[in-house]
Amino acid sequence: MPFISLLARLTFNYTNPRQTKKFALPSAIEQTVKALVEFESALDAAKAEVSEAKRRAMRDALDWAEAARSTAIAQATEIAARRVAEAKAEAEAQAKGIREEGESELKAFEISISRHAAEAAEFAASKLLGESK
Repeated sequence: MPFISLLARLTFNYTNPRQTKKFALPSAIEQTVKALVEFESALDAAKAEVSEAKRRAMRDALDWAEAARSTAIAQATEIAARRVAEAKAEAEAQAKGIREEGESELKAFEISISRHAAEAAEFAASKLLGESK
């Protein structure tokens, strides 16, 4: 028997051995095959839609992740800038306090020196001259 296509094999005329009339099965089989082909086409279309939806979801997820990343970086930068400003202000306040304390101590030392300058000069002169007090 030579090769017969699948469609040709499915669309043969079936003769019932108990009856002499032919049944019209080719039409039902053709309709079944047609329905299967249409189903396969619809299935392929659905697979394509699912694939496209997957690509869109992935693209949307990447966009969301990039937006979240940008927001997080902006917030982190803002927090870091605020902390640096606070630390700078605190350091400047401490430096001002240290400077004021140093100036105060310097003035007290200068006043002490001026008060005792005459005594120191007298003491130095007496030591140089060999006098003892």
